[in-house]
Amino acid sequence: MENILYSVNLAIHVLAAIFCVAGPFYQLRMVKLRGKLGNPLIYPFDRVLENILSLQPRLCFAFIITLIITGFNFPLIHYGFHGEWREATSLALTVFSVKTILALTGLGITIHGIWILDPKLQKTFAGFSPTEQPPDELLNRFWALRSLRKKICRICFGIALVIVVITPILRFYK
Repeated sequence: MENILYSVNLAIHVLAAIFCVAGPFYQLRMVKLRGKLGNPLIYPFDRVLENILSLQPRLCFAFIITLIITGFNFPLIHYGFHGEWREATSLALTVFSVKTILALTGLGITIHGIWILDPKLQKTFAGFSPTEQPPDELLNRFWALRSLRKKICRICFGIALVIVVITPILRFYK
């Protein structure tokens, strides 16, 4: 039973990690490709892009929460079946601590993106018309906010990559 719980928890953890890394990866790809089209607003395309870019941080929020919960489940599963905490090297404990700090940092960035940055972007985009180009001031504000979101996305992607790279240490350096 322990192996089944561990395996199910691991599968959920790995899927959440994959989705968490894929989100910012594809978001950065979309924004980079959009950047090649220049600064004029292409309303239908930018509306679809905003819908996607607005939803992704909410999905990442759910994936990060899932990662935190399933990450803490690993030692709890062991404790539940053995009545004691698994022995761990100082390296494994350090990696576990670093992963936790990085996950919480990613969560904080995601919360900022969802509740602070995205409403500003959506409010700015709401001022655009499908039939005419917006005033330069409004358009410049929009591109500046999108640029900030791109920088934040790069940070999240980097955090996710670091977590994925250091995770095997927990498995092989018990």
